[in-house]
Amino acid sequence: MKVLLIFKDSVAVERMAICYISSALKAAGNDVKLWIMNVNPPEKLHQYMSEYGPDIVGYSSMTGEHIPLVALNRELKEQYDFFSVFGGPHATFVPQFIEEEASVDAVCTGEGDLVFPELCRRMEAGEEYWLTPTFDVRYEGEIHRNLLGDLTPTLELLDDPDRQILYDADPRLGKLGTKYFMAARGCPYKCSYCFNVKYNENYKGKGKVVRCRTPRQVIDEIKWVMERYPLDHVSFLDDLFILKPKEWLVEFSRLFKEEVGLQWSCTVRANTANLGGETTISMLSDSGLSWVWMGVECGDQKVANEILVRDLTNNEITQATQLLHKYNVGTIAQNIIGLPVPNPVETDLKTLDFNIGLRPSMGHSSILYPYPGSPIEAYSREHGYLEGEPEYMETNKRSSMLKFSSQKDQLRLENLHKLFGVLVRFPILRPYTEFLIGLPLTPLYRAIFYLWYGYCFKIKLAKIKKFHKEIPYFTGLFFRMLVKS
Repeated sequence: MKVLLIFKDSVAVERMAICYISSALKAAGNDVKLWIMNVNPPEKLHQYMSEYGPDIVGYSSMTGEHIPLVALNRELKEQYDFFSVFGGPHATFVPQFIEEEASVDAVCTGEGDLVFPELCRRMEAGEEYWLTPTFDVRYEGEIHRNLLGDLTPTLELLDDPDRQILYDADPRLGKLGTKYFMAARGCPYKCSYCFNVKYNENYKGKGKVVRCRTPRQVIDEIKWVMERYPLDHVSFLDDLFILKPKEWLVEFSRLFKEEVGLQWSCTVRANTANLGGETTISMLSDSGLSWVWMGVECGDQKVANEILVRDLTNNEITQATQLLHKYNVGTIAQNIIGLPVPNPVETDLKTLDFNIGLRPSMGHSSILYPYPGSPIEAYSREHGYLEGEPEYMETNKRSSMLKFSSQKDQLRLENLHKLFGVLVRFPILRPYTEFLIGLPLTPLYRAIFYLWYGYCFKIKLAKIKKFHKEIPYFTGLFFRMLVKS
């Protein structure tokens, strides 16, 4: 089968789901091409559609991205004959999606590595493809909702992700020094704002949630990239990198230090960092771990545990930060602004003060988006902070979609989000915070937010080594993010 994969934008980060799906499809004998909506010219898409003639067009969509991708699919359906498949978080967690969008032929409602190739096989063989597990399929006027198949039992079974198709579609991405990898999938925690809660409920009894590749597989993939593309920093996209067996981390650290020898970064949770202990953090630091993403989320411990369901204490977060800093591992403290509480600005200022006390390498913030199917969406609706069917934007870095008691609160929390990182880094500005966030300067603050974000990532943390190759890309990205809707 000929399969054309489409997604909206890369934004300097590899879309690993696309790479894994392409790899699985090719391993099953399918021919695969990729088109990136915000990168590749429209004429290239029409060339693919008319000359390549795909049997299937598969769209990978996060919430917010689904809007332009659905519009694109409608446009293509009017001109070409193909079978359209949507996958990704939005299609997975909005069961009515296929009912509302008549141009969509099928939706992959879970992990696609095994089932997408099976759908292709059944279609090519003339079998009952509309009964393929993990797919909702429109067939002869009826929507067939099929049960989820089992999770891939072990990631060792999967081929390496097809990075070549991604870098061919976006050569600029291949030239960046920082590249992203995945060593594991899954998270067992129940944070109310995260998709993993619903995802794990859906897959209950269908396989192990947290699964790892072998350290050797991960190292070999990194070395494959090193041999073909610029690489000066390795960043892992695992939900929680340290949530692996101790022997896995020991072997990985040894191999990474001996065979890769670069700086790397990953995500951690405060209690897993503490549970790993000094021996583990020291070992990872020695192997090249330079900084981590760590969720702080909210400085009000009551709100953090009762509404966000973090199940962590501020003391645990403080201890984890101190442990990481002791071994020269920087921290990016992740936070959520604009929570569904009666006093959102007061709560957000507590988060700001907690971050100032932690002294992270970077205080990072996002505006809460109550994504479809998440517990926080249900909570927000139940308590009157979310009404009707909101139109999700592509980024949670712009404005809140919750309903607050006043427009003044809305302005202040959105401005605080934009200034958060600068205020954490320069606490001398803290006495002026409430004045600054009350000013009608959101567009200016938005520019400051992205400039500070870029400085921290590309100058302070993962330093750009080839300015002449990367600065044009990130300059363009800066303006694209400013106008993202």
